[in-house]
Amino acid sequence: MEKPVDLKKLSNEDIKNFLDSFDTVLSDCDGVLWLLNSPISGAFDALKNLEKLGKKILFVSNNNLSTVDDYLKKFEMMGYNAKPEQIVIPSIVILEHLLSINFEGKALVIGSPAFKKILSDGGIDVVSEPSVIDEVNTIRDVAKNIPEVKAVIFDCDLNLNYAKIMQAAVHVERDDVLFFVGPMDKKLPVAPSLTLIGPGFFAEMVIDHCGKSPIEYSKPSELLRIYLTKNYSLNNPNRCLFIGDSLSNDMKFAQSAGFQKLWVGSGVDSLGSEQTLEPNDRPDFYLPDLGVLGDLINHINN
Repeated sequence: MEKPVDLKKLSNEDIKNFLDSFDTVLSDCDGVLWLLNSPISGAFDALKNLEKLGKKILFVSNNNLSTVDDYLKKFEMMGYNAKPEQIVIPSIVILEHLLSINFEGKALVIGSPAFKKILSDGGIDVVSEPSVIDEVNTIRDVAKNIPEVKAVIFDCDLNLNYAKIMQAAVHVERDDVLFFVGPMDKKLPVAPSLTLIGPGFFAEMVIDHCGKSPIEYSKPSELLRIYLTKNYSLNNPNRCLFIGDSLSNDMKFAQSAGFQKLWVGSGVDSLGSEQTLEPNDRPDFYLPDLGVLGDLINHINN
């Protein structure tokens, strides 16, 4: 089976041709730029080198645990001056979609405080879900159906419990309720020695229980592709390079959007895993981490 091109093994001329083949860079964050609060060595130097070459940089993350302001502070802490318009997170995508369809009613949101804040600030009437179950006889309350709820948005919630999952399922089963799901990641790399269970497992519980297909709004969804194309005028997708660590999300999304695909091995998936993918979904290029790209750019410029 054909493997992705290892950029480290290319000649200077081939590296120059690679760099000349794209104008816009879309990069994931977790596992590509940082792990938790530690930057990946050389990653931000690579971004700065790409900017010096005139590349437009966007950050496309599935992580909804932070607001855009939180992201800006994190970038600043790591010595990179990001702008709000460079950051694309799923909460912004689903908010724009709800507004575009003139959504009316309440939304039951399973997600982080930051995620709920973005929706509320954007004009969505967010219903608070139960936080705990103290006794078995509270199940009746958990299964309470709220008629005003017209959408269930199931995202990443670090305080997820049975009560929240059950209340989501009760409403998803109704024909008049829209069902949206965010990141379907099964693994969340947060440190070199720590990978969290991803929200995809829990979302699948509701999907399987209700037998209802959700509308996705994170990578690798069509809603996200539409959002990027519309808001950033990505009319020549083949002139865009997507950098990610996840084969199932980043590389699949890049393939569906028509982007070039650079896979880095600093996050959730390791070299060799790409062979399990369908041929079209496999990465075009590979590097062990983004810092190596910065080194390659420095080398050809010296």
